[in-house]
Parts: sequence; C-alpha cells; structure tokens
Amino acid sequence: MMFDLLDEDIEIPVAKLGDKIGYADIRASEDCKIKVSYNEINLGFGTKYGFNQEFRGNEVQLYFERMNTFSNMTINEIINHEDQHKWHFYTTQIKGNIEKLLKNITKTQLKAPESYPHIYHFALDPNCKKIASREKNSRNPRIYFMVGYYGTIHPLFFDPYHEINP
Repeated sequence: MMFDLLDEDIEIPVAKLGDKIGYADIRASEDCKIKVSYNEINLGFGTKYGFNQEFRGNEVQLYFERMNTFSNMTINEIINHEDQHKWHFYTTQIKGNIEKLLKNITKTQLKAPESYPHIYHFALDPNCKKIASREKNSRNPRIYFMVGYYGTIHPLFFDPYHEINP
C-alpha cells in the first residue's frame, strides 16, 4: 500500500521557550532522529550569548560538522555514544546563568520543573584544551539548544567563552 502524504499534511508543533512540554513528549523526541528549527535562536536581543557574535577561525565549520554528525542520530544515541564525552554533549540543568537567561528571554518565572524546557549543550571543538576567558580572549565555544517535538532541536545560545555553565 502506498500513501500520498505531502509535507503540509503533517503538522509538527513548534516549541517555544516557556512552553510546558510534557516529559512523555520530551522522551519521545529524544528517540527521534534530530531535525533543527531556528525559531527560538537568540540573535543577540537582550543577551550576550546570541548568534550575532563573530565566529572565529573554524568555528562555523565545526558547528556544521557537529550538526551533520548529530542529524544522523537521536539524542539518546548521542548521549550513549562512545564520543559523548569527546563532544562534551550534556544536558544542562536549569539553574544559575541558564535560568537567568531563560527568565530574561521568556519574561516569565520558571516556577515548576515541568515548565522548564529540556536544554542540552555541546562543545564546538571537543579537542580544545584552552580554558575559556573573555578577559584573555580565549575561546572554547558551546552551543545550547532546547528539545522540542518529534526530534526537533532549537539552537538557543552561542557561548564562546563557556560562561553560561562554566
């Protein structure tokens, strides 16, 4: 049997910061192949971690290499992969700097754990051994993203000096 479905026949909900995404939806999304949506990307409005910053050296190339690698995997495959530590791919707890950023952007208080988005981060250059420092202009960038629906991830922040979650 053959189905004739067009892309417009399938509607995937678009996640937004501040949405309450259920744990079941997040867990299901972590088992789907990754797709990327840039609807929540921070372009520098109200934070120093936007993607409006200058990418230096091979950072753009590294970003697309990581995204290419990750696009063939699920989040659960990534976190269970032998290179997970090499990629510095971890879930980010919603506290400290990341909590302040999310509250500032969403303009809401994140009161209950179930209202928090599920955030991950990864290193652009996992071989970089430099200690990041804005004062010394020493970079070791991280990319932060939110998990949405059906394997969709939403890049949020570009953190070249590893300040969001040091």
